[in-house]
Amino acid sequence: MNDQTGPATPTIVVGVTPGQPDLVIKHAVKLARKLGARVLCAFVDTGQMAMFEGADGTLMTMPLDPDIVDEPTPFPEELQQRLAETCGAKEVPVEFRRPIGEPAIALAELAEQEQAYMIMVGTRRPGFRAGLAEFFGGSVAAHLTHRQPRPVIVIPLTPTESGELPWDEAE
Repeated sequence: MNDQTGPATPTIVVGVTPGQPDLVIKHAVKLARKLGARVLCAFVDTGQMAMFEGADGTLMTMPLDPDIVDEPTPFPEELQQRLAETCGAKEVPVEFRRPIGEPAIALAELAEQEQAYMIMVGTRRPGFRAGLAEFFGGSVAAHLTHRQPRPVIVIPLTPTESGELPWDEAE
């Protein structure tokens, strides 16, 4: 949580996934630099659900599939390194979280806990499988925009024919 004794550092919560193009984090870093903000990268473990929080703050979880007795999925190390390098190169503070549950709810709860200025996510990947998943589960971006009070920035992951998005600029 943000320190309440002094001015809070603005926070941008960014939903990240393995294999996601760097476009989302690059835009988050660019915006964070302009705002003097930190980037809070969240990889949501959708295979677990929260049961209760212990007196010491420990969150007790349970797998959604009772036949699976796996531990919660850790933040992918390769993804964390890639994100840390991207943020570090631009001198933007970065932290990593691994909330659990349905992605839109988990991101909204994390943003509330951290009193984030906004949430940033990418659009779904192009393709049949991603389209089918969105059809049955809905869009994380759409769920976020309808169910929580913070601004949501949605970064398109499908470039134009030239390969660049209209607002991309050389750095």
